[in-house]
Amino acid sequence: MLGVLLINPTFGGASGSGQHVKQLYEALSGRVNFEIWDATRVGFLNLPMLRSASFYFRCLMREVPSGVDVMHIHQPKLAGLFREGYGKLLTVHGDHETELRVLYGPISEPIIWYLNREMRKADVITTVSPYWARVRGWTWVPNMIDLKWVDSIAPAGAYDILFVGRDSPAKDYPMFRRIAELAFKELGIKSVALGPLREDTEFLTHKRVPREDVVAMMKRARALVITSRQEGMPSTILEAWASKCPVIARDIPPLRALLEEVPDSMLLFGGEDEAIEQIRKVGESSFRESLVKVAHERVKEFDSRKVSEIYYRIYEEIVKR
Repeated sequence: MLGVLLINPTFGGASGSGQHVKQLYEALSGRVNFEIWDATRVGFLNLPMLRSASFYFRCLMREVPSGVDVMHIHQPKLAGLFREGYGKLLTVHGDHETELRVLYGPISEPIIWYLNREMRKADVITTVSPYWARVRGWTWVPNMIDLKWVDSIAPAGAYDILFVGRDSPAKDYPMFRRIAELAFKELGIKSVALGPLREDTEFLTHKRVPREDVVAMMKRARALVITSRQEGMPSTILEAWASKCPVIARDIPPLRALLEEVPDSMLLFGGEDEAIEQIRKVGESSFRESLVKVAHERVKEFDSRKVSEIYYRIYEEIVKR
């Protein structure tokens, strides 16, 4: 049986990469002997600015368990953990260069240089994004979703507009807030931001809820609105497709490329006014039904049991080298 060490700070939970790792583990556990290094098992210093670094150095000090054939790392910033004598697979869930430049500007360049050097150690680099696969020359292995889990969740919540994500510059929560205010003024629709904890207003409330509750709310929401400046292939889009929730997303290259792969599955917008027009559109029942029907059918291609088979073949190819 193949032995694979999965390395990612999160395993399950709200994180997209954490869910990806957990679903991979669950789908292949009968055929792959997995070892897991995550923050719970390895540990970290729970202090601002030190969580990631402390997790990295704790991993660096650990011995790779016996029986491991392939090290499968899920973040470019952890690529320095690759060791000689093992197969090396790196999965990128967004684009490290773009995200670092958004967060830190010009001072990110030395970090990017270092990460790119370490990433070259990988035998194979995969990405969940069809766009970044083309741009970087990586292998596209799409993001995945456990459709049985989504189907088991009952609808809840109201006919609101949803924002799902962390409060970071890459997700551009301020743009969503502007859209939410316009939607209330022009359409009388309220919004809910799931992730950022800010002061509630007449038009926008803020919550942090379990992932199951996010999906339950999607099943009743008017739409999921994504305002990100940078993305890979978000888990939230797959969850919305599976929940028959319309997706209205900012027109950025990675999401435009995803729409090309899955035509007629979501709506794109440039600015706030165009977002309002798309929100208005999904209020028309026939248009909404057509949109979610296409997405709900195509999301079956990304079921975790199917996508995990691609990883299994990659593991086998790496071991044969």
